[in-house]
Amino acid sequence: YFHEQETRPQTLGVAMADSPVGAAGWILEKFGKWADLPTTADGDPDIWSKFSEEELLTNIMLYIAPASFVTATWIYYGSRLEESRMLPAGTRIQVPTGVAAFPDPVFLPPPRSFAEKTYNIVHWTDMPRGGHFAALEEPELMLADLRAFIATVSGARFGCFRDHGLTA
Repeated sequence: YFHEQETRPQTLGVAMADSPVGAAGWILEKFGKWADLPTTADGDPDIWSKFSEEELLTNIMLYIAPASFVTATWIYYGSRLEESRMLPAGTRIQVPTGVAAFPDPVFLPPPRSFAEKTYNIVHWTDMPRGGHFAALEEPELMLADLRAFIATVSGARFGCFRDHGLTA
């Protein structure tokens, strides 16, 4: 997946732009393999246990309707050309950083000790479930963790949450 988009974005992009069914197949396969899904009796991922038809079709149409498949793949190609996936050795990011480490079956989160070498980790949550599409799969977990992170970095500055009946 990554290698194809990193090295041949036009090939994939043009093929998907020319075939809505092909684009749907490409995208749905990712949802089926990358999400944290139970399996059906025959061992296949149960995509319908986490996603509605409307959610999946909306995601597919985000690429098909504006013909954005080609440009969506260019981020991989561009980051390879610019070598922008790597920070210079010894770089330390001082901005307070929060991590919601979902058990993504394809793109595993780094160990916290590794992330702390570069980032100022002030909030870390090892999530019990959720895959690559965590915000769609487990929106309640994502929102609760985001609120906890905001509370950690903001303290009293975000008292406005409480003023409107929201909790951090």
